[in-house]
Amino acid sequence: MHLVQAIKAFFRVLAHGEGAAPAAVAPPPPDAFRASPEPAVQLLALLQKEGRLVDFLREDIAAYSDADIGAAVRAIHAGCRKVLDERVALEPIVAEAEGAAIAVPADFDPSAIALTGNLTTPRPHRGTVRHRGWRVTRLDLPTIPPGSDPHVAAPAVVEIG
Repeated sequence: MHLVQAIKAFFRVLAHGEGAAPAAVAPPPPDAFRASPEPAVQLLALLQKEGRLVDFLREDIAAYSDADIGAAVRAIHAGCRKVLDERVALEPIVAEAEGAAIAVPADFDPSAIALTGNLTTPRPHRGTVRHRGWRVTRLDLPTIPPGSDPHVAAPAVVEIG
């Protein structure tokens, strides 16, 4: 319920004109760019640009109603999903659906499969899929202009005049 409240609050702030979007600026030619040394910041910047994710997560939403948050979530979800659809290819780690019974091989990768429950049973383990997991198969981040600070997730916006 708190998430719904947060989202509503976020969109209420957006609807009342706070944080107006800056004017569009033509990007430099592609040959003037280089790969970012900070891909996590770059992905966060894309999620902020398209879904205002950072603004939403930093907002104190305790005072907003569930209805307000629900309305906000739709736009945040759409923007962030757009970034994933365009920039990140994901595949499930476990092919079986959530709730399915599976056997976990004795030589499983603990970075890919987290076991919970009764772990005293001998390997190979049998269990129920609670989450399929995600593996990134492609990450297509834009390049940034030379000299840009690779740690900027969202520039400050200053309206002149």
